[in-house]
Amino acid sequence: MKTLLTAISTVTLLTVAGSVHAGPEKDCLLEGTVYKSGEAGQEQTDIKFHSAKRYDEDANCRVRRGEKLEFKLPEDPRLQDAPSGSSVKYRYQKHEDGSSKTELVSVGA
Repeated sequence: MKTLLTAISTVTLLTVAGSVHAGPEKDCLLEGTVYKSGEAGQEQTDIKFHSAKRYDEDANCRVRRGEKLEFKLPEDPRLQDAPSGSSVKYRYQKHEDGSSKTELVSVGA
């Protein structure tokens, strides 16, 4: 009976551990600065990212120096209205299947 309980508890622990790790492969908070160029009406908004860190305590965000993260920024009116030099924060999530999601968290001066 003791062997059976050990086997059941081991299987349960493995199942729980697998479900906890089912989150994103990377979950990062990216910080950057807004740069605007061009004339009114033809203005282009660019963002230069300068830091990446874990989104929260439980997140994984390993980014090596020089490693490229490729993603498309979602359209957001807050970004279009932000003056040049504003700081921005994005949440970047990359899943094990290769898909990624990026969302604007905040825009500030």
